Amino acid sequence: MDHPINPTDELDEEGRVLVSNKWIEDWLWELGKHLGPIMISHGPSKSFKDNVDVVYAFPCASMPEECEFLFSRPRPGHYPKPETLERARHCPTFLVPQGHTFSEDKHLQWRISTTLMERLLVFDFTAEQQHVYVLLKMMRKWFIKPVVGDKFSTFHMKTAVMFTVESSQPDIWRRDSIISCTVNCLNTLLRWIKIGYCPHFTTFGVNLFHGKLDRQQLHKLKDVITQIKLHNMWCIYQIKMDMLGFRLLPDIHILDDSRRHNNQLKILRGILIWIPIVLSSIISNLISAIKQQNIYEAVEGIIGHLRHVHSIHNSGSSVDREAASLLLPHLYGTLASTLASCCIALQLPVTQFVFNLYKLSFTSDLMSTKLKFASMLYCSGQFGAAAQVLTHCEGLLGPDVAHYCVCAGRGWPSKGQSDAYLEDGLDCNTVDLLKSHSTLCVMFSIHERCCVHEYLQCEMFRTMTHEDQQLRHGGNVWMDIVVLDCVPFLHYLQYLVNRQLDQPARKMVALQKLNDYVCRPGGIGGHVDTATHMLAHCWELENQPDAAFDLYQQSVRHYPRNNIANWHLARFLQ
Repeated sequence: MDHPINPTDELDEEGRVLVSNKWIEDWLWELGKHLGPIMISHGPSKSFKDNVDVVYAFPCASMPEECEFLFSRPRPGHYPKPETLERARHCPTFLVPQGHTFSEDKHLQWRISTTLMERLLVFDFTAEQQHVYVLLKMMRKWFIKPVVGDKFSTFHMKTAVMFTVESSQPDIWRRDSIISCTVNCLNTLLRWIKIGYCPHFTTFGVNLFHGKLDRQQLHKLKDVITQIKLHNMWCIYQIKMDMLGFRLLPDIHILDDSRRHNNQLKILRGILIWIPIVLSSIISNLISAIKQQNIYEAVEGIIGHLRHVHSIHNSGSSVDREAASLLLPHLYGTLASTLASCCIALQLPVTQFVFNLYKLSFTSDLMSTKLKFASMLYCSGQFGAAAQVLTHCEGLLGPDVAHYCVCAGRGWPSKGQSDAYLEDGLDCNTVDLLKSHSTLCVMFSIHERCCVHEYLQCEMFRTMTHEDQQLRHGGNVWMDIVVLDCVPFLHYLQYLVNRQLDQPARKMVALQKLNDYVCRPGGIGGHVDTATHMLAHCWELENQPDAAFDLYQQSVRHYPRNNIANWHLARFLQ
């Protein structure tokens, strides 16, 4: 490459193009104009939420020479374990957009990141070593942060623990010696502070103090740690975080169960937000990616993903297997719906093989793939079977069910988490909770269009004008597919099925439930526009055009752009 591509690129004296680390930040600023929130920076992290860190990075083609230091330096051998080192050797390293604080060319500098290696090394800690690390983190936040701020970070503490564990005998790390082991880690830090050099555990030649702490701050840090040692760690009784000091007092054994319980619920709430976000993003990106492929390429692509995820499920770690178990049923559902759509388009009966694929998909979550199955049954004329599936799905609903929608610009990830749902989560495995008490959006690709009512197929074409396109960004891939929240889609299908079965009373009950959902006080989360359109279509079928027209107008007021209601209004005005 001999000429700049991005406006922030620069040419050096030798004519080479240097990619500035500012182009990612500039791109995110442009993205923020559409999303609304202000971008927040924490070191190399750039995100739109203060409690979320997102680091954009490029994988290195090969491991940098500096990182070979981890595998070549002499050590006793008990930490890290040989098998951990072997796994770390195969971890990718990254370049992250962050330059040296005091460099004039910091906008052209990138930092080596070994975050996946470090993750393995922390997982190699024993329970006692983890306790020491957590205690040090709490001490940093409670005693050190008020003095030197975030310049001295948990990364420094983690590095001190790693080097201390590596250089000490493994038999000292016992439950009854956590305090003394913590003091050993503080001694390691004091040695580094005295020489002004904190080595990086995985990268040679890096001083973690440089650009973070100046001489005066190091002196303050030394005083704080020295005082902690002089008082024999009695300061930890002052730590109010998680009521640590209160719980350590020798004459008091009462735990604040209520506070602990609330903390557990808060942690669980956060976990149960991010797993659906990642899972839904994978599914929507896959479905969107096959849009430009023909049907044969799409089927081959889905099968390829299935094989890959199966291999992870069979040979991966326990965490990998759990992640694969969440994704596999959704892939089976997408493949089943794609093949069923072909059968319906060719006016052929849906084969038993496809039915078997649908059965494999039913453990994806509480009902999203079951509703895809019911929709296929309706579109293939099997109205009685569809009615039975929908009755079963409605029976699954209850106060202990969470409804997740994480689509950018529409989603409300935690809106559907009730207290009953979170209480259930404390008593069971997270994966089981997501499968048996949670619903995700129902998604149909262009190759599944014959498995969804033709009225909803137009939702794939909500981006109609140049202005619509300008308001889209990378997170809006779901706009090119049909995406539906489970509850309104359930009632919409009930209405359609009972209409075909000539069950007017049941049909009107379903219509009333859909209307109650769309018009309920406090609003609804997720795809409010599509839910409104489904209700409008029902009123059109009831020969109530005025009611339908009002609903389309209501939808446009919510979302003026990238909304198929604009087309429906134009249809009414012709």
